[in-house]
Amino acid sequence: MYSVEQYLNLLALAGRSNKTIDLYRKTLKYYSQFLGIEISDLHNHLEYENLIKYAVSLKRMSPRGRTLSLSIIHRYYKVNKVEIPELETNVIKQRSPPENDDKPLTLKTLQAMMDIANMRERAVISMLVSTGMRAGELSNLRIEDIDGDTVTIPNEIAKGKRGGKVYLSSEAREYLDHWLQTREEYKKGAGNRHFTKEDYDNDDRLFCASYCSIKRFWVKLYDRIDGERGKYHAKCTLHSTRKYFRTNAVKTMSLDLVEKLMRHEGYLTGSYVRIPEEEARAQFHEGEHALYITRGDYRIKEREIEEMRQEHAKEMNKLNRKVALLEKILKVNE
Repeated sequence: MYSVEQYLNLLALAGRSNKTIDLYRKTLKYYSQFLGIEISDLHNHLEYENLIKYAVSLKRMSPRGRTLSLSIIHRYYKVNKVEIPELETNVIKQRSPPENDDKPLTLKTLQAMMDIANMRERAVISMLVSTGMRAGELSNLRIEDIDGDTVTIPNEIAKGKRGGKVYLSSEAREYLDHWLQTREEYKKGAGNRHFTKEDYDNDDRLFCASYCSIKRFWVKLYDRIDGERGKYHAKCTLHSTRKYFRTNAVKTMSLDLVEKLMRHEGYLTGSYVRIPEEEARAQFHEGEHALYITRGDYRIKEREIEEMRQEHAKEMNKLNRKVALLEKILKVNE
């Protein structure tokens, strides 16, 4: 029989991410607490009747959370070769129909949240919308992962270890620059507030924030602006920014580029879609205005000004050619 620590150590050797291992440990710990035992002794209490009782106790949990928790525990049973009768297995693997309990995140909501957010919160929101990355990935980014307008998401912090490069719109880069100018001051203040100054001094995370703290400020802002809730959580969550990116980016960018930036592994995507990095970057910036939150009108004005410049340049070229021709004629007549 594998103890929980032995099991988790083997998962680490098999290449599972730290985030996945932490989730497994937490889930198995909750199960141990339900049984009233220490997690180190769980492998000695793997009767299938215990798992059935636990499954019944989770009836108020969201369908997705319940399915995930039971699948983690069920896998631990299987690794330890504990046989569960077919009928009881159906109870454990019971799947509820998926509930679309959210609603689309709108530009109006984002703009209202940005209006009341502080500098760090604005940088986080604009970065999530610009890149389509997951909030858990963003919380683990380091300063060295940012190079100008390019963000490199390391494999070790990415879901499924599928990291990659994503890009910052000019708007997101501006908000990030403002945040970086105040980052050191924030770290000092945070250290004083939490009495852990030495920890914040050595914190090289881009936003000096865990996923949970980012989630807390998102909920705080959303509750002040909208606050509509579904059965289990707010109608617009942190993950809504990723959906917003997918919905709006395809308006001005190719689907292949959007899938590449989101690092999806759909049918043939990973095998056949090959967009050179510089081309991907150029395409992104060409269509980045679809992801602006507070600069929607600015992009329109900027485009109009650029068109005027181009028209002016054409007229100047025509005039210069006429002047050159006139000068040539005058020289001949001399």
